[in-house]
Amino acid sequence: MGKQKGPQAAQASRSFGQNLARLRERAGLSQEGAADRAGLHRTHVAMIEAGQRLPRLDTIVKLGGAVGVEPCALLAGLAWELDPPKEGSK
Repeated sequence: MGKQKGPQAAQASRSFGQNLARLRERAGLSQEGAADRAGLHRTHVAMIEAGQRLPRLDTIVKLGGAVGVEPCALLAGLAWELDPPKEGSK
């Protein structure tokens, strides 16, 4: 059984997937076309776009190349908020 994602990780997954879908569509590619270009399986791309998978770094680079953008474009708008320090911690 896999580890469940926290709310920030889940939001990051959704945002990444939305960015990928938008950029893939702008490039005129289907999920299958993008997956073929990236050397990935279509269902993997579909799960990333749905926010069900968080891709590895090499996958981000491959997907950027597949849709014709720098990998950082896929990360647009993603940020991580630090949890406030716990009381009594330094």
